[in-house]
Amino acid sequence: MFKSVVGYYRTSSTSNVKSDSKTRQRVSVKKYSKTKGWNVVNDFYDVISGTTNILERKEFVKMLSYCKENSIDHILFDGVDRLSRDLLVSELSYEYLTKKMGFTLISVKNDKTFTDTSSTGILIRQILSTISSFEKNNLVEKLRVSRERKSKKNKELGIISRNGNGKCGGKRKLTEINKDLSGLVLSYKKMKDKRTRKSLSNSKISTLLKNENNISVSYKTIGRILEDIEMEKRESRNRRRRKRV
Repeated sequence: MFKSVVGYYRTSSTSNVKSDSKTRQRVSVKKYSKTKGWNVVNDFYDVISGTTNILERKEFVKMLSYCKENSIDHILFDGVDRLSRDLLVSELSYEYLTKKMGFTLISVKNDKTFTDTSSTGILIRQILSTISSFEKNNLVEKLRVSRERKSKKNKELGIISRNGNGKCGGKRKLTEINKDLSGLVLSYKKMKDKRTRKSLSNSKISTLLKNENNISVSYKTIGRILEDIEMEKRESRNRRRRKRV
């Protein structure tokens, strides 16, 4: 009779959801389980930082309830860093899950990581957690430097965010998705309302964009687009001044 186990997978950010991280972890756990003659009856996946307490992870808590309800005592991870990338969180989680709740934790990359309770085994587990924490912090620092470099470069090129800094990541503006949108909005803003003889209101521009170009943009967004256009003009003037200096 197959032994029932569960698999736990984790990735730290939503940007990794579209990658093969979850699939890779699942394949690793299933492959290991097969060699042991075990059956992975369910798996759980959190998109959350590895420094977060396990009891603050939605899927992890759901997994613990499932295991208790179905008398499952083995939890499999692809590696120790899927439990946590923080030494303190990792050790507290290990103590809580194994000593208080009676679970057996298994890292399929090294199945002695969690089960070896000797002084050497504990030291190895702590070293692995420390290395994982270092790798995470090192990656965060590299990404920060990369973002700052990209932000500076984009500001020089006139690619700026609404706070005036060089744009670096984040949600794309509608004007970046539709390259003609800024020009259309500006051309409508230069038109005069026949009744008031004033510039068209943002609501009127929104209506014209829908009726004449089949582009749905709210009047509030029209206002932000016009603000962006003015900001880009100021940045362009500032760049020209800097070049002359």
